[in-house]
Amino acid sequence: MTTPVNTLTAVDINRVSESFTQANIQNFGFSALPKALCLDRFSGRSNVTSYDLAALDNALVANEIADWAPGIDPPNAVKLNEVSVSLTARIRSTRSLVRPLRSGQTFENRFADLERNIAPILLSKVYADLDNRLATILTNTNVFTQHNFTTNTDKGLDSTDDYSNQNPIVDIETQLRLLRPYTALGLELRAIMSSKVASVLSSHPSYNGGGAGSGAASGMAQAAFIETFSAIHGCKVHVINNLINTAELGQTASIAETFNQSSATAVLFFGLFDVRGGFDLRSQESADAPDGAVVYAEALAPSIVDHIDNRKSVHEFWGRGSGAIYSPRGTGAGVASDLGFFMRPVTAGANGGIFAT
Repeated sequence: MTTPVNTLTAVDINRVSESFTQANIQNFGFSALPKALCLDRFSGRSNVTSYDLAALDNALVANEIADWAPGIDPPNAVKLNEVSVSLTARIRSTRSLVRPLRSGQTFENRFADLERNIAPILLSKVYADLDNRLATILTNTNVFTQHNFTTNTDKGLDSTDDYSNQNPIVDIETQLRLLRPYTALGLELRAIMSSKVASVLSSHPSYNGGGAGSGAASGMAQAAFIETFSAIHGCKVHVINNLINTAELGQTASIAETFNQSSATAVLFFGLFDVRGGFDLRSQESADAPDGAVVYAEALAPSIVDHIDNRKSVHEFWGRGSGAIYSPRGTGAGVASDLGFFMRPVTAGANGGIFAT
């Protein structure tokens, strides 16, 4: 059987993919991260990209400024401190979607299938994979510090009978005071949270003004809560609402919020992000050095690849992407080593969390 004349072309696939991305990319958390271009085995010899990151204290005065006048030798040179940062791009691919090459099928029907089914399914899977990796690093105690809320033993911010003992604003601000001064170095303070966490906080009297000890505090519309939370804590807020299937292949689907797959992994993260933009790490001559709490490095943008198999009379499609979600500072990388922290998701005894259980 020869290939029907009405098959989809690379131009059609790219056009639909770009349209879907423009309409939906903001629904995924990784799109809020600073982006850097990197290498993988398709574009370079290795999946590893490295660069030198200047220590934060290089730009701070440490008795280095001296009086000077014409005719006097200027002060001696000072060595700048730096650390080496390495990231590993992961090339990821979905399983294929297969469509039969029916000779009588019109181009309009094939295009509609691409637009309504193939592109949304495959690209959403690649995007969800990136968000899953982001949610994992944002609650990783090996990378960022976890802090507690003030609650009674075995109570959480969702315990309405414990509201009078809680003050989440003070708990958060105590930690933000340590990060906020570093915004002077060109970093932007942001908060990332799941929609369930936003729901708990928006129902808390500390934010909605329901009054301490209120057993049924009035809730807030999400837009109003985001505005209030942003104003109180002086940060840009991202509430992520998307979903992921956490079941293994072949098992019954288990759908959960990507940033709240269980109460124990609920995300309420605060960090400093490098918003200078335009990072390109693909050349050894590049002077770019992305900084901050978390960065998305991209070698291959999420896209769709296809193959026509005339022997089987099918048209196959895959979602594919290559990149890394990583923390440039990580641990032990100088002043303000993490540049980010997250709040405890679930209460552990006297250590208060967002959820009691």
